[in-house]
Amino acid sequence: MRRKFLIMMVISSFLCAVSTFAAPGKVLTVGADGSQYEKIQEAIDAAGAGDTVKILPGIYIENITINKNLTIVGTSKEEVVIRAASIDKPAVFFRGVSDFSMENLCVETVGAAINISRSSGRIIDSHVAGGRFGISFSGSGMTLKIIDSYITALAGAESDGPIGTDLVGIYAYGEASLEIEKTTFERTGTGVSLSNGMNFLIKNSIFKRNTIGVSLNGTASGSLIENRVFENVENGVLLNITSSVILTDNIFYSNSGHGLDLYLIECTECGCGGTEFNGTVTGSGNLFDSEEEICPIEYWEDGFFVIDRDLAVDRQ
Repeated sequence: MRRKFLIMMVISSFLCAVSTFAAPGKVLTVGADGSQYEKIQEAIDAAGAGDTVKILPGIYIENITINKNLTIVGTSKEEVVIRAASIDKPAVFFRGVSDFSMENLCVETVGAAINISRSSGRIIDSHVAGGRFGISFSGSGMTLKIIDSYITALAGAESDGPIGTDLVGIYAYGEASLEIEKTTFERTGTGVSLSNGMNFLIKNSIFKRNTIGVSLNGTASGSLIENRVFENVENGVLLNITSSVILTDNIFYSNSGHGLDLYLIECTECGCGGTEFNGTVTGSGNLFDSEEEICPIEYWEDGFFVIDRDLAVDRQ
C-alpha cells in the first residue's frame, strides 16, 4: 500500500512539473480599440516574466523600457510603429534581461532606436530606423540575435544625401556574442560596427548603399559568410583588427571605394590608415568584380578570392 502511495505521489509530482513547464505565459494586448492597454509601457509594466505583449496596428509615440523576460510582438513591421516620444533616450531599452524576443515591429527615431544593455535576446522580422544608432548592444557574456530584419539610418531613409559614418546600424562592443542572419543594412553611415572583444557571425545578409558596410575594430573576431556587399560609398568591409576574422563565400561588387579593405595607408584615400596590419584574415570563395574591390591585392592566400568581371552585371 505504501509503495502504491509513493508511486502515485511521484506520478502526481511529474505531471505537475510537466504542466508547470508547458504552461504558457499571459498575452497582454495593446491597441486603440477594445484592447487591454493603450500604451505599450502599461502592458510591459503589468506583464510578468514569460508573458507576451501583443501590439495591434498603430503608431505608438513612446519610449519603452523592458527589464523582464518578455516577448514583444507586433502584428507586422508595416503596421506597428514605435516612435520615440523623446530623442534624449532610446525608443526601446532592454535592461538586465536574460531572454527577450522582439518581433514584427518598426522602431523609428532621430536618436537611439534600440539600446540592449546587459541583456540577451532576439530581434526578428523588424524594421529599425535610428539616428545615432539603430541598435546598440553591450554586456559581458550576453548574446544577441538579429534575424530577417531591415536596418537603416532615419536620415538615410528620408534622403539620398551623404550619411556620416557615426550614424550606425548596429554598434556592438564588449565581451559578448552577436549573430546576424538574413538582415539588410541599407543607407546607414556604418551598417555594423564591432569592437572590444565582440564575437560575431554575420551570415546571408545584405550591405547596400551604406557609407561603410561593416567596420571591424580591435579584438572583435568572428565570421562573415555568404553576404552580399555592394554599392557602398567608401568601404564594403573595413578591417582594423588585432584578432582573427574568417570570410567565406561573400560577394563584393560596385562599391565606390574598396569592397574589402585592410586599414592601411595604401587602401585609404585619406591616407589615415596604418603602415602594418596586425590582424589575421582567412577564408575562401569570396567573389569580387575587379581587382580594385580588394586592397591590398597581394595580401591574400590562394583560394581566398576570385575575380568575376561580370558579377555586377549578373546581379542587376
